[in-house]
Amino acid sequence: MAFDPRIVIGPMQVGSLLSAVFYGCLISQIYVYFKLFPTDPQGFKIAVIALGTWQLGHFICLIATLWTMTVTAYDHPSILDTLPVGTKILLLLSSFTCSTVQSFYTHRLWKLSKIIILPLISGILGVTAQVAAFIFVIRAFHMANLETFGEDQHFIIAFAAISRSASDIFTTICIAATLKKQTWYIPGVSVTAKIANRIVAWTLETCLVASLVTFAIAVLLLTLPNNAWFGLYVINANVIANSLLAWLNRRFTFIRDDSDLTVCSTIAFAG
Repeated sequence: MAFDPRIVIGPMQVGSLLSAVFYGCLISQIYVYFKLFPTDPQGFKIAVIALGTWQLGHFICLIATLWTMTVTAYDHPSILDTLPVGTKILLLLSSFTCSTVQSFYTHRLWKLSKIIILPLISGILGVTAQVAAFIFVIRAFHMANLETFGEDQHFIIAFAAISRSASDIFTTICIAATLKKQTWYIPGVSVTAKIANRIVAWTLETCLVASLVTFAIAVLLLTLPNNAWFGLYVINANVIANSLLAWLNRRFTFIRDDSDLTVCSTIAFAG
């Protein structure tokens, strides 16, 4: 069978270019975060540092993969019958990034709601997605042919994407509902409908982005016969990491624009 570059090179190159842009945005957001919020809880800072570490490795793996595809494989494209090692490590680091962000939001849900069943459901969905991702990565290291591998692993890839998307959507809705409820029960503070609506919108617009991208991966995988989903998978981790940093950094603009919104920061990030 003749080598088809659309199977791997096309999606990888497009995904890598977009991922590099998002990685630059992530580095900028990390700098802004530590500049604006030096007194944030230690757990927040550890999560941000972890994301920066995973995504640095992700970016290095992208460079290594592109080098293999465009230079090493230039005269022998058949070596791309399997994924380069850098791509396989990239898949693993992507799952670490997604799990780090999901763990952060699950912990926020627990701190805000104090209802154990909600973070428990979110955690189960997140762990399920991570286990599926581990299975996918292990099988990727043992693949014999990329084209048949993509066909054989449709279920596990779709299952991982749907589980992660379900966890994101569930956690986001629960956090937004909890914040909406709590803004009306703050002792000594008169909270307007405008503030309540802005804080809920703030949560939804940043958290749901990750959910939609992950869900889109599953849709592309199940509806398109080629590997178009892989290009989106490459940028998925960077989109998710950026969404968390945007969620954290958005506090500054809210507090700057309206002093009453200081209460929003207290509600959403306390403890």
